[in-house]
Amino acid sequence: MLGRRGVSTVLVALIIVILLVAAFGTYIYFSSFPSSSLTSFSTPTTLATGGMMCSNVADYDETIPPAYQSMYSALSQILDIFGQTLNSTSPVASHGVIYATELLPADSNIGQRLLSPQAMQGVINYLDAIQKLGVQGVTIDVSFPILTPTFPNYDQYLQFYENVVAQVRQRGMKMDIESEAPLLVGYPGLSLGSVSYANLTYSDYVSEDKEMIQTVINDLHPDYLNIGTETDTLQMLLHYPEVSTPQGWGTYISSLLTGLNKSSTKINVGIGSWDPITYLYATLNDSAVDAIDVHVYPVYGNYLSILTRIGQLSEEYGKPIVIDEMWLHKSTMTEGHNFATDAEISARNLYAFWIPLDEKFLEVMSKYSQVYNVAYLSPFEVTNFFAYLDYNSASANVPYYEARQVAGRAAAVSIANGIVSPLGCYYAELIDGQIPLNASFLPFDIVSVSYLSKKRNAIQFLT
Repeated sequence: MLGRRGVSTVLVALIIVILLVAAFGTYIYFSSFPSSSLTSFSTPTTLATGGMMCSNVADYDETIPPAYQSMYSALSQILDIFGQTLNSTSPVASHGVIYATELLPADSNIGQRLLSPQAMQGVINYLDAIQKLGVQGVTIDVSFPILTPTFPNYDQYLQFYENVVAQVRQRGMKMDIESEAPLLVGYPGLSLGSVSYANLTYSDYVSEDKEMIQTVINDLHPDYLNIGTETDTLQMLLHYPEVSTPQGWGTYISSLLTGLNKSSTKINVGIGSWDPITYLYATLNDSAVDAIDVHVYPVYGNYLSILTRIGQLSEEYGKPIVIDEMWLHKSTMTEGHNFATDAEISARNLYAFWIPLDEKFLEVMSKYSQVYNVAYLSPFEVTNFFAYLDYNSASANVPYYEARQVAGRAAAVSIANGIVSPLGCYYAELIDGQIPLNASFLPFDIVSVSYLSKKRNAIQFLT
């Protein structure tokens, strides 16, 4: 299971260019895409009343299509049950949570496009937009081998990321760097040249990856550095039998950490919520591991309940939790574990009728972060903070990558014009402490819908 990495990077390069062009006029986006399709996908009207956190909040059709009513209800019930469990759990000692999100325009999977003149302006525009939401940190993917000396244009990539770090620090934001798996190859929209792992032995990989991790620490100085979370992703990309068991995984992580000069950077190691928890047990006793890293995507089955056990382990071992990837993927148990690479499943995340459910997911995870010792919380699919697509007869059957393009364009237009989606406003209010986390984990149609609809009539965005 590829978690976020297989679904988000297909639109990253598009967003970089769009964010730069946004400074020169929003009409450019619309003129390059059929207006009939764009109009049918998203609603351009905005709400601008009230005096809380947001203004210029895009208005969408949140009517649940009959075809998705059953899935919607099932996912909502899962979130309600977990939320009720959290409400009945005694919280750990009071602690601060960094509310973050991904920095898509700096994702290393974009490859050579990061070296274009437009790339840094895209990063700046994106940082400005999320800063207005009150976002306190950013998660940046810097994957092997992009910062190894033998990688083409290594010096330029290092310069790019040093500039990114400077922009992040200027805004007083914290930074989590993910260097937990190699660069993706073979995905549409990426520009990685001739990256190949075919002749890379396990020992060479560990040696070179360790060298790059030290470079990231020395030159980029992240607050948190994730060196290993999605165990199955690493196995799928590199096919090393050495990391195919919990014991092998523990040895692999230990090899990366031995002799590493961490300086002030905290090292995160963990699992995806779908991975066997035995892989986490294999690393908890390593004193060089500072935090438990978790990725959260599917919620069906026991994928949320495992978070309770992780929270208990955090208390037992005295290590805080870093959730540097999470999103409510709209999939069910019967569809299996391919949610990250199935285009039909991935396209579901784009539609606006999920907005109240996405809000509930953020609320539940925020509550989890307060009940357990979560130090860092980073939602992904951040495009949805600025735009969704309305679901209708025209948009329902549009191919995934075309829908992604439209969503990316809509998000960039919103960023250029200071517009947020209802979800973006909701996240801003979560960060600001305006959401009553103890009150809304009741049957969804009784409390949450009416509560959220009232809030949307009184929101104002700080531009």
